[in-house]
Amino acid sequence: MDKNKYLIALSESERTQFGRVAFAEQVEEQRVFSAVWALESQINNGGFFQYLVSSDGDTAEFAPRALREIGAHACAAVVERAIRTVSASPLPASESVREELLESTSSDVRQRLEVLEEEFFTYPDDLTALLFAYGATRPSVFGRADGVGDSSE
Repeated sequence: MDKNKYLIALSESERTQFGRVAFAEQVEEQRVFSAVWALESQINNGGFFQYLVSSDGDTAEFAPRALREIGAHACAAVVERAIRTVSASPLPASESVREELLESTSSDVRQRLEVLEEEFFTYPDDLTALLFAYGATRPSVFGRADGVGDSSE
């Protein structure tokens, strides 16, 4: 089974609350999936700055916990360092306030975020395999792994 295709299909299915239910209202397992999925998608698309300033940035403070939950301890440490590079206190929940915060960061902070992106992109943890395993071992939440994308959806 192609784990990446499974995760894409799962993220677009009714089996996840990703993008369909406000993050704060999701159940724990769904929040784990949503946080990891949003984090990786946004960082791959535009780095930590884009992730933190985007609407998906509302998952940022939870993301290290979600990464540890799936077993991605090294990635969790990188993400924590990126968040704390921007703010010593918890990031604002408001997207517009986070955007103001990020826009006001110094070039030094932006450079440190770029260094952390490079570290993230080495993938010290296999996020695809770990997120797949997380979902596959929770069929009561996400359905059976071999059933994503079948005609019964």
